[in-house]
Amino acid sequence: MRSVRPLAFLAAAFLFFAGTGCSSSRIKQTKGLDGEVVVAEGMAPYRAEALTETKAEALAAAQRAAVEQVVGVYVTGKTRVDKAALVEREILANTSGYIKRYEILSEGRSGEWYRTKIRALVSTQRIHKKLESEGLLHKASIGYPRVAIALQEFVGEKANADKPATQALTGVLLKQGYKVVELSKPIPVNEDAVEAAKSIPHTSAELLIAGMARAQSLGYASKDLGGMGSYRASVNFRVIETGTGEVLSTVSKTASGAEATPELASDKSLQEAAEQAGAVLANLPEELDKRAHVLITIVGITSFETLRKFQKDLSSQRGVKEEYLRSYTQAAGTAVIDVLADQLTPQEVAEMSVRLGGPTWSVYQVSGRSVQISASQAGR
Repeated sequence: MRSVRPLAFLAAAFLFFAGTGCSSSRIKQTKGLDGEVVVAEGMAPYRAEALTETKAEALAAAQRAAVEQVVGVYVTGKTRVDKAALVEREILANTSGYIKRYEILSEGRSGEWYRTKIRALVSTQRIHKKLESEGLLHKASIGYPRVAIALQEFVGEKANADKPATQALTGVLLKQGYKVVELSKPIPVNEDAVEAAKSIPHTSAELLIAGMARAQSLGYASKDLGGMGSYRASVNFRVIETGTGEVLSTVSKTASGAEATPELASDKSLQEAAEQAGAVLANLPEELDKRAHVLITIVGITSFETLRKFQKDLSSQRGVKEEYLRSYTQAAGTAVIDVLADQLTPQEVAEMSVRLGGPTWSVYQVSGRSVQISASQAGR
């Protein structure tokens, strides 16, 4: 009879570890594994009369928390809020499909709750593919910025206080999606527009449109026009980034207007020229978007937790509007992060990243809008 006891012990041990969902050995990060090892905890209301169900609920909560950790690296807080129902329905409601293995580290009653702590191997590849298929990894867009307009308007040599060109340009920009704002104080006539843009807080407006609009008479009561007045107007302005004073674009358009009175004709010509000039700016947000994105490639990431901490620290930095993990290869320790920056050059983003990463981090290369960083000595 004694010879049977070791077999009974082994059988009991097998059943115990089978109940944990994996072998008795600790789950470790191994090259070639599709996934990331995370530690998570879940809890459920303690019910002594239904202990089996209570344990199952706490385990499910821990598994959900493990998957949420990985989802949180790929999906920003804003996206999680905007797409909460989609993330819940397509990913968090099916956590078992993303956890490849797990082991229970601890479990037990804690007051009114039953707590379960697990170590789990979560499939980052499956989560990434699912997020991508649901459109949750789409590239962030800077959108249509806030614009302040400062056009000096004239009819001949006389200032036009009605500002028909400004009104027409405002209308076109609003239709395109821009946000047109008023400056807290007007720009002095003799002040250089670039210097003025440098002094405008980026929190007030991202762009300043500054220039001149002038209408000139082509002759009034011309017989060829059936007695109508005729004017030709020109609108010339620069689009300047506030804060930096960098000129992003220059626009120049001319148009004619013929109406029953000189006032109506001059206003029409100014409006026509301004509307044509505004149409040129329709594609400007795409150019701004390209300028705003910096792609960071980091090699030598030592752990998933290191990556998460870096992303959290980076997203809280001044000038970083959003950051998105585009890819992460655990076996190679390589992460690619898309940063939507506000008035930060790629070099500044690189230096910021190294400062946040720590003493072993260094800038390998900055080329165009791309930054390469080593997160460990010699990139290992």
